[in-house]
Amino acid sequence: MVRRNIGTVLVAAAVTVLLLVAYVLARAQHKLPELGLDLLVYLFATTLAVFVIGRILDWREKRRWEVAEDWLYVILLETIDDLLKVLLPAAVPREGADEEVTVYEVAGERIHFGETVAYSPLRLFVSPGEKDLQSHILWYASELGPPRYAESARAALSDARAQVRDMLATSGQLLEADITAMVMSFDQAVAAAIRHVDSAASMRNEKAEDSTFQDGGLSTTQRTSEADQELTFVSSIIVESVVDSAIKPKAWLETELVNREGRSPFRRLRT
Repeated sequence: MVRRNIGTVLVAAAVTVLLLVAYVLARAQHKLPELGLDLLVYLFATTLAVFVIGRILDWREKRRWEVAEDWLYVILLETIDDLLKVLLPAAVPREGADEEVTVYEVAGERIHFGETVAYSPLRLFVSPGEKDLQSHILWYASELGPPRYAESARAALSDARAQVRDMLATSGQLLEADITAMVMSFDQAVAAAIRHVDSAASMRNEKAEDSTFQDGGLSTTQRTSEADQELTFVSSIIVESVVDSAIKPKAWLETELVNREGRSPFRRLRT
């Protein structure tokens, strides 16, 4: 313990020796009151410099970086929301009715001007883990066509991962520990999803090519349809896992921006 705090012990010893020398000299010269007054002045000045001025400088430094943090939060929110817009349908038809079920909505527009950002995040009406979410993805993939959906999902995942990794590499030190861990987990989930989508698309293409060379007519159509159905089902599972990993950082970022509202040049469009 003494070895670890040897610096503190040496400083304390030096201060004690200096105080003893000052006391002896002041007593010899009959100037103990002046010594006491000087010590009070020095103590006050030290306390002011260390605690008051130090805290003011820390506060100014923190305020200086708040705008940069808010920019990062908005960029992350935009990245996640843009990804969800590609992976999920905005609405799906309700079975047995002429109306639609809303999957997500975005009220207002994103506007960037100067240092002020007006931003309205995407609001998701279906939670991860609900069976309806996977059924909505299945419907959307079938509507677009399984190969096209897999291709667009793969491109969106790649773009999102590139933006997240670039942000972490350049400005990740500005983020708090909680959101950093969430973003890194989201990045890992996206990377795994890209590999799985590539594998599923490759298997679908191989099965479709094999059916073309082996059989003809109706058999080829059936095999291709089966390959598309498998790709749709696998893609829905992969996308659902990505949505699940995106919800935690999205919720954290939205809450943080709302809490900071009024304390920074960032605001949100409200409906």
